[in-house]
Amino acid sequence: MSASSCSLLVAVVAALAALCFHTLSGEPPTCPHDRSACYFSDGYAAARARFRAAVFSSNGTLHTLTLPTGDDLTIDVAVLASGASSIDNPPTLIHMSGTHGVEAYAGSAVQLALLEKYRDPSSRRGVRVVLVHAVNPFGFQCGRRFNEDNVDINRNLLDAAEFASLRGEKERVGLYEEHEWLFNLRSAWTPVLDDLRFVAHALYGIAVLGSINVKRSVVAGQYHRPDGLYYGGDELSASHALLLPKLREVAAPASAAIMLDVHTGLGPTGVDTLIPSLETIDTVQATTNAAAVHTIFGRAQDGKLPSPELGTEFLIDAPTPGEATDSLILTLTLPSPSS
Repeated sequence: MSASSCSLLVAVVAALAALCFHTLSGEPPTCPHDRSACYFSDGYAAARARFRAAVFSSNGTLHTLTLPTGDDLTIDVAVLASGASSIDNPPTLIHMSGTHGVEAYAGSAVQLALLEKYRDPSSRRGVRVVLVHAVNPFGFQCGRRFNEDNVDINRNLLDAAEFASLRGEKERVGLYEEHEWLFNLRSAWTPVLDDLRFVAHALYGIAVLGSINVKRSVVAGQYHRPDGLYYGGDELSASHALLLPKLREVAAPASAAIMLDVHTGLGPTGVDTLIPSLETIDTVQATTNAAAVHTIFGRAQDGKLPSPELGTEFLIDAPTPGEATDSLILTLTLPSPSS
């Protein structure tokens, strides 16, 4: 067994042990005893209501984008003006939550904290703040990573030619088909029995097939099996089709913009982990971006990159086709609506 396989095997065992410990260790921190817990909501409807109320109390502008599902599922976009009326193209922070629906619990909580922090326009330091709440509202409401069409919308920001190319990649298709029995269900999930079966499959996959191959087959996404895990779709999701023109409308023109797409599950617990894509920006640019983010969040000191104790780490991740931002932190310049 390779060193990487051993490491992943240890991680799986540790995760199971942590789950058991969490189950037996009592209730998690609650509000008001833990201030950070006060920003977390019980579900999609409650989170959306709190987000909208916080936007209005901050004198922000709210834009509501309704998904064509007929289920009152919306992406809510809040715009907080920079506070510098003389600037026509202010630097802009775009903060997105819930690209992977169930992960919106954390992203929504961060946005409520930001709305409280930036209630006073002077606190925005000349930066326009755009908050996108619940990019995948279906996933948030139903506790799923994927959207109403089983699409992982973090692997969906592609054009028609890119969809066709990825769908026809023999290596990608072959790798997925070789391992899909490990993670795709053949029938409805049976508690306990299927939990144990999944653990057995995971251990077998790590020990025999190799952790790298299993990870690549899943995480890289696939575009040929609509009912399988990590399906990237064959066209833009409804969320992207609604959101892209709205961002061009409300976040442009901008002299520069930083987009943060909040996810959970990577990096140490309770630590902000910035994941730049090296294909998009080099290490120097990533460092510059981190300093800019911390300036906006009030953590930078004298323009220097914050020290590790301020709670930020870098995690360099392999690029995945169709990611909503190509990275969780990305410098970009948005075109004006007329261009």
